[in-house]
Amino acid sequence: MDILLIFLISCFSYSNWFLGKSMLDRPLITGTIVGLAFGDLASGCIIGATIELALMGAQGIGAAAPPDVISGGILGTAFAIISHSDAGAGVALAIPISMLGMVIRNFCYIVLIPLINRAADGYAERGDVDGVCRTHLISSFFGFIIPQALYVTAAYALGAPVMEGVLAAIPEFVQHGLTVAAGILPALGFVILLRTIMDRKLLPYLIFGFVLSAYLGLPILGVSLIAAGIVLLMVFKDRESAVAVTASVEGDDDEF
Repeated sequence: MDILLIFLISCFSYSNWFLGKSMLDRPLITGTIVGLAFGDLASGCIIGATIELALMGAQGIGAAAPPDVISGGILGTAFAIISHSDAGAGVALAIPISMLGMVIRNFCYIVLIPLINRAADGYAERGDVDGVCRTHLISSFFGFIIPQALYVTAAYALGAPVMEGVLAAIPEFVQHGLTVAAGILPALGFVILLRTIMDRKLLPYLIFGFVLSAYLGLPILGVSLIAAGIVLLMVFKDRESAVAVTASVEGDDDEF
């Protein structure tokens, strides 16, 4: 039954592009769903959120292929729950699993999908729009969703008993090290994310938020509300400036 649930969750998660980007593929969501399916929702949320923090900076920039967060989120959470381990063990498992998932995903992109989509060229030459649409749907299911879901399901079916034994044999000091690493990886994820979006103009706000959280002890929700207020003030100010400029231009036109 667990294997069937993993397969269905995988199909659901890998179909996130089917009707538009839904973000349902993120470990925060997949971990929660796995926890709900396995009867341990709290652990699923905690482990999924921890894996999300570790992999939130894994984004495709240019030709760089990011790790497959879907397989890492699902299997990392599932293995951690069935072995009664903490979030640190889930992250430690999710990282290598997501790297292997990246290889499987690239194989689908490079080999399977192009093989199926060749049929679309013939339909396009004949002007058969329905045929092109059917080929797109078939390539989505059988060239990407199903192969990826089978990889996750097979890894769970083959790896669950093995991973239980491995985690049970891990010494206490190693498990403590994994927990520490789980605390470091979210910071690394934030750094990778900041490298893609950071701008000099945003640096003062970053420092301001860090001071509020680290030195004044303000919770994340409070910092977020302050940030939202600052953003609203900036938006209103920009609108007022735009209205003033428009009024000035209209006034100049009246003089002619």
